[in-house]
Amino acid sequence: MCSKKLKYIDDKIFKQDTFQALASQFKNENEFEIFYERLKDDKTKDEFLRIGTTYLFFVKCGDWHVKVERSNPVIEYFTNSFKIVSLLAVAESIEGKKHIDFFSWLNKKKHKHLFPIENQDELEKHYRIYKQEYGSIYSVKDFFNNLSQKTKDNLCKRVTVNSEAIENIEELIKLVYSVRSGFAHSVDYNLELSDGFHFGGTKKKRIVWRQFKIRYLQEALEEGIINYFRTKTL
Repeated sequence: MCSKKLKYIDDKIFKQDTFQALASQFKNENEFEIFYERLKDDKTKDEFLRIGTTYLFFVKCGDWHVKVERSNPVIEYFTNSFKIVSLLAVAESIEGKKHIDFFSWLNKKKHKHLFPIENQDELEKHYRIYKQEYGSIYSVKDFFNNLSQKTKDNLCKRVTVNSEAIENIEELIKLVYSVRSGFAHSVDYNLELSDGFHFGGTKKKRIVWRQFKIRYLQEALEEGIINYFRTKTL
């Protein structure tokens, strides 16, 4: 059987795309080339180029354009709504395990001791364990947890809950993921990530997003991509 043909390393344009996407993490293109050549094998290089190119087109330069006569072609909260979905998908694809559904997870050989499942409470307990292992938000949390402490602190200080800064990056990612889900599932526009201040929450939890620009998450993602692939170098 022939091995699957590598897609990205076969064309140098994808390396140029990836440098454009991640240039903030290198002094110059030569430093980028040195990093790329140190990646341990072709499979890793192909994955690096896939991530870089995907990020460039879907997030960094991926503005959503509308063709409505009365409208500007790019509206910040429209384009940011799409970008946050793509940005978190990129993070998830880096850290995530190969997805399997709950039924397949239950039927793994190592889980045969779970049967019979006696009641709804027991089933829900197993589902919570499954979500901790394969839920997308857990992969995203892992990705952002691997950022430098300075980057995590800079992100957290831009959001306050009841006038107190977010305590840790996991709590922040829960809020960001909630913004993402609001758009993905209910088409609630992303107003939180913008150049201005956004006030939200409930009567008991007042959340303020303090000029939390999408650019800050993009810079964090770029750092995280390089951190991850640095572990894959020779």
